[in-house]
Amino acid sequence: MEATIVNIMESWPLQLALQTPTGLEHVTLAEDARIQHAGASVDPGALHPGQRVRVLKRTSRGEVAELEILS
Repeated sequence: MEATIVNIMESWPLQLALQTPTGLEHVTLAEDARIQHAGASVDPGALHPGQRVRVLKRTSRGEVAELEILS
């Protein structure tokens, strides 16, 4: 799923508000979430509102396990 980060809540685990083609979705990053940008692993501090992202994998509880920053 591709989306744009609308807001990042400063909580732990990190929560994101994502604008998807079907509407606004609130997601939680798994504590051990893998975040990639340009083929390299980055930490959650690299996430910013306005970025395009792709959710690659979710846990069985619906948390985001893998996320790719597209822009």
